[in-house]
Amino acid sequence: MATAWVYVVNNGSGTPSIVRRSHAAIAVSQVQPGEYVVTFPKVVRNCTCVGTLNNSVGTITAVPGENSALLPNQVRVLTLSLDNQFVGAYDFSLAVFYTAAKK
Repeated sequence: MATAWVYVVNNGSGTPSIVRRSHAAIAVSQVQPGEYVVTFPKVVRNCTCVGTLNNSVGTITAVPGENSALLPNQVRVLTLSLDNQFVGAYDFSLAVFYTAAKK
């Protein structure tokens, strides 16, 4: 079992920043306030995701790409207020656990 992770900060500008990550190829984009797509290296497939909010009280949902109309190496992340409204300025951490592809 292998792990990849990322720590994302969002200052509300619409362009989230990666503060730390396990691999230089990890990228994040904001689809709309509170909805993100995190792209991991192609070796990350068939993953299990765990996310946490870092700077506020709310909820976070992380869905693997193959279950959210994305590529298998992507994860859709939703950050929500406690009343289930999209919130665009929540920072989050995301870890994925996967079995590395055989070479």
